[in-house]
Amino acid sequence: MEYTNNNNIEIVVRLLKENNISDIVISPGGTNIPFIKKLQDDEFFNCFSVVDERSAAYIAIGVYLQRHKPVVILCTSAQATRNYIPALTEAYYKRVPILALTMEKHSRFKYQEYMQAPDQTSLPKDSVKKSFELPFVSDINDYYHSLRIANEALIELTRNGTGPVQLCVPWLDFPLADIEPEFRTIKYYKTNEIVNEDLANKKILVVIGEHIPFNEVEVNAINSFCEKTNTIIYTNHLSNFSNEYTVRANHLLLCSEIEELNEIKPEVIISIGGQTGDYPFYLAFSKNVLTGIEHWRVNEDGKVIDTYDKLTRVYQGTIIEFFTSVHSSCQDHSYYGLWKTKIGKIKNDFKVPFSNVSIAQHMHDKLPEESIIQFSILNSLRVWNMFHLNPSIECYSNVGAFGIDGGMSTLIGQSMVTDKLCFMVIGDLAFFYDMNVLSVRHIKSNVRILLINNNGGIEFKLHGENKKDQDRFIAAANYHGSAKGWAETCGFEYIYAHNMKEFIEQSDKFLSNSEKPILFEAFVTDEDESDAYQTLVRENKPKNAKDTLKGAVKRVLGEKAFKILKDTIKG
Repeated sequence: MEYTNNNNIEIVVRLLKENNISDIVISPGGTNIPFIKKLQDDEFFNCFSVVDERSAAYIAIGVYLQRHKPVVILCTSAQATRNYIPALTEAYYKRVPILALTMEKHSRFKYQEYMQAPDQTSLPKDSVKKSFELPFVSDINDYYHSLRIANEALIELTRNGTGPVQLCVPWLDFPLADIEPEFRTIKYYKTNEIVNEDLANKKILVVIGEHIPFNEVEVNAINSFCEKTNTIIYTNHLSNFSNEYTVRANHLLLCSEIEELNEIKPEVIISIGGQTGDYPFYLAFSKNVLTGIEHWRVNEDGKVIDTYDKLTRVYQGTIIEFFTSVHSSCQDHSYYGLWKTKIGKIKNDFKVPFSNVSIAQHMHDKLPEESIIQFSILNSLRVWNMFHLNPSIECYSNVGAFGIDGGMSTLIGQSMVTDKLCFMVIGDLAFFYDMNVLSVRHIKSNVRILLINNNGGIEFKLHGENKKDQDRFIAAANYHGSAKGWAETCGFEYIYAHNMKEFIEQSDKFLSNSEKPILFEAFVTDEDESDAYQTLVRENKPKNAKDTLKGAVKRVLGEKAFKILKDTIKG
């Protein structure tokens, strides 16, 4: 028998049947897709789709009050589990037996600034009787361990009285190639100890994660470092930084094969700031087949955070102290030239259907200078990172815990204490999750909400997945209609578009000052969203690639890891 983490799902599903637990309230997400696929195709289970986890858990209480038997709630990783807390607290004191099946990333990613990986088992003591965490299954020992833990969790629902229980299920997003790992020693330094290091002959990539706009002293320190070393500064919108050595290469990395990554890889990655929220960067530089790279982390907390599995040094202190302590002298800035040449070949002006992509194509260079923009997780952030914005525009996204909820509330909070125009780019699931914030009485006329309504999360159909299958309980399609009524009730001016011509006609109003806040709803289709995004990727792939995509993935991951990935996609 070959053991994989799919065994965890099989174990839980079988035990639910053995215990006659059939009611499942499902909230859509990426990490729980394999679980949803297993449940929605099984006639034993009664599945209910509820996007908002806060409501989903309360609905589960309601189902129990009528059925008088345990109910399961199922959510993805990231912020989702936290949204169960209010209803689980009610269930705890009401003694309602709810099994909260919460997904999480592989345990090695906890506290490592990996996307969507907060600690899922840190719930308050009066929200669940007990939290259980399954192991990641890779051999028979893990299987026995998982079987025992899952049984314990189900017993706890009714042992010594009824009540809610959490069962956390780990998942691995991206299998690594099955190769002998590189051994590394991680050393700790104070930031000023970099003075002892000669960096003149090293190719250096400084990656700036999420960061509020830098002050003048910080900017000067980074600029000075760049002038003295062969460095590029890798940024995306959330970095809020720009200088003459900055590269915005998200789109390049998205389309690069391993051969090109080996050409442009640095000898040293120096990371500053918070999470990047940048999947292309992570997927490129976390590859274990990409060798010969050291990662140095510079932060005031001094924590060991090995995001890319290449960490060798931790420098504790300020970035000002670190960058000004370097005394190298380098006249060679060819590394920057190499990246700029590669980036120059990337195009994003292809004609695409009406979508978030076509909207970003039209609007990215028209946003007013000195404005603020907030991107919702995840499609809006991913798409807009492919397009240049004026450096004076402040950019933000909730990439800390990486949940879809709360992005609009964060933007409203910013708008209340500034007179700058404040823009939000948000998908329909995230919008309706956070829609109550539109009724806040402190909203000013500087708010601009751009709602991309594709009637269900494109996240789950981005790569041409079966639409009918995904729409049932994974993407939560056919869930709602227009935001018009609620927006106008809350005092917003409401405008809309069903195609690019209508969008362009309304965009000047959206980008200008007004007497009211404005909500601009763009009605797009999930097929067009997928086609548009895939066009920007496909048209920038190497035209002379010898391998098919399948062959390239297999070569990079290795045969065993490729099979795991393929089985995961099939569910």
